[in-house]
Amino acid sequence: MSSHRRVLRSVVSSCAVVTAVSVLVAGCSSGSDDAAGASSATVAGCANESPSRAAGAAPVPIAGATVTLVDPGEGERRVAAPAPDTSSTQTVTLVTTSDVASPGSADAETVETPMTVRFSCAEKSELELDLGTVTSPDASLNGQLPAMTGTKAGLTTGPGLAPVALRLAPPEEAGQEARLAVEQSLVTALNTSIALPTEPIAVGARWRTERVISAAATVTQTIDARLSAWDGNRLTIQFSAEETPVNSVFAIPGGSDTLTISRFSSEGGGSVEIDLSRGLPVGGQLTYTGARELVGADPSRPLVQKTGLSVTWR
Repeated sequence: MSSHRRVLRSVVSSCAVVTAVSVLVAGCSSGSDDAAGASSATVAGCANESPSRAAGAAPVPIAGATVTLVDPGEGERRVAAPAPDTSSTQTVTLVTTSDVASPGSADAETVETPMTVRFSCAEKSELELDLGTVTSPDASLNGQLPAMTGTKAGLTTGPGLAPVALRLAPPEEAGQEARLAVEQSLVTALNTSIALPTEPIAVGARWRTERVISAAATVTQTIDARLSAWDGNRLTIQFSAEETPVNSVFAIPGGSDTLTISRFSSEGGGSVEIDLSRGLPVGGQLTYTGARELVGADPSRPLVQKTGLSVTWR
């Protein structure tokens, strides 16, 4: 797969335009004690400094989320307020797979990124992420990804655990293709995560999350979520989602040319488990599918593509 094609697919899949939108979901994640030899920037399971900022991490925009409570649920209601655990770290692996299929061609990219996650000791809305050895079944990409090992990253969260801003500081030796693959994997997950209501809720509660995500196309993302279980700090949420284009403009990445979106679909769903004591989801699975038709100078020769994206945390 050429670098240009990988860049094109990565850019649009991060905003679920060429690929179908995914929602931040998880397989399973666990807390662990700090590894031996952890830097002095950490105390127990939290960070008393910001390694990502110290490494010169560049900010990556995350789409803002608006949450509207539809039904607070039945029974005793509580606010699903974060309760950060600063005594141990969270270890979790993010796996994203995006695919685009056109007549005569099909491309897919999978990126697997293990991470160690710490809350800031002082600012509980701040997370510091240490990336482990990133891999991919794509032999060409996999040969470049080991250079991303040790990447420092950070995440700022807002009300309802909604991601606000990502910081990423890849090692100097990491190539552009590896940097982009990891960045877009993280952005895809964060841009489609489920934020929690800030009002008191109970099991059965339903709410809607909306975002406007801009990239090659600008789309409105709508997620309908339902709280199906609440046990201690752990919430289980079922959801469905869809995206609709704001307009018919599709900007080809890397240039000034545009195509016209004549048809578009993107929908899916799944479940997610959120532990209020952890910074990232701890369980779940989802698969999204979609399709689009793009028209250029010759309306009789539209480009039709089927798209898909899955996200897992384990």
